[in-house]
This record gives sequence, structure tokens and C-alpha cells, in this order.
Amino acid sequence: MLMEALFNHDFTVTRKTRVSDGQGGWVETWPEVGLMLGRMRPLTAAERTMALQQQSAISHVLYLAGDEDIKRGDRVDGEGRTWNVMAIREPSHAGHHLEVDCREKQQEGEP
Repeated sequence: MLMEALFNHDFTVTRKTRVSDGQGGWVETWPEVGLMLGRMRPLTAAERTMALQQQSAISHVLYLAGDEDIKRGDRVDGEGRTWNVMAIREPSHAGHHLEVDCREKQQEGEP
């Protein structure tokens, strides 16, 4: 497929789960869902303007194959950066590819 030829980076997807802390409470963990081949791109100026008008806080779009296991609330790590998954779109509705709206997560200590 032509689109998949553009997938040039590996991304690790993690999903928040709750596990017992052994004392009656819960601890949140982020186990790995899988390693996915995709392409991340920043929003264009026009897309940023539209996102702001829609009160949507996204900074990047991740393209993945249509059969990947990714959900809203997941985290994506790759290229030395981390993004939170805000929404998932399947523009072709044919299982061809997914467009994942993401917001870059600033690391602690960054302005």
C-alpha cells in the first residue's frame, strides 16, 4: 500500500491500567500495548487554527495502519518524545489507515 510506505518510525503505545496495590487500593501503571510502525507529523498552521476554534488541544497527527490497537487515552512514545492520544479517526472507513490526534506531553522540568 502506498500509505504504509510512508510509515517510517517505530512508536511504542502504552495504555493506563489499574492494579491492586495489595493494601486495598489501586496503582496506575502504563503497560506496553505494542510497537507500531507509523508516521508522526506536526499540525499545519491552518490545522492549529481550526483546532483552537474547536477548542481541541492537539499538536500532532499520527498515521497508523487501520488494524492497530490504539485507543483514546493511550500514550505514544517515539523519536525521544511522548504524546497523549486525544482522538482516533478512520477517514476511509475501510480499515485502510488511522489518523490519531495527539498532544505532545512535556517532560517534567521543561518550560
